Amino acid sequence: MNATHCFLALQLFLMAVSGCYCQGTLIESLESLKNYFNSSSIDMEEKSLFLDIWRNWQKDGDTKLLDSQIISFYLRLFEVLKDNQAISNNISVIESHLITNFFSNSKAKKDAFMNIAKFEVNNPQIQRKAVRELIRVIHQLSPESSLRKRKRSRC
Repeated sequence: MNATHCFLALQLFLMAVSGCYCQGTLIESLESLKNYFNSSSIDMEEKSLFLDIWRNWQKDGDTKLLDSQIISFYLRLFEVLKDNQAISNNISVIESHLITNFFSNSKAKKDAFMNIAKFEVNNPQIQRKAVRELIRVIHQLSPESSLRKRKRSRC
């Protein structure tokens, strides 16, 4: 079984476990989108966009970071395609499913996530603010920081 089949099987399993009310609609929307973009063809299965990278990161256990980048890509893709009447309903179903599963159904979290993705790195004001906050970001991401938090919570 190749990576694409494994990933699709995993998606179907997760949908079945999650008990999403729109399982049938989601699968139909996914199939409709695949047909619209002709992404079911054989030549599309030769090299994956995310699956190989995602599989390698599974070993490290750091999938949250990669998941956020992949979700960001799809949300930006859906934003570009939202005006296409032929697939707009399918996109809204799939997007709501992603938001429910990744952002715990929080529109505020999704909006904050998308705002960060839209920051212009060439803007000097954004650069100054980012550099000013960098030490806090590094501290937040450091392994020692999370270890201390875990130790405190256990005591």
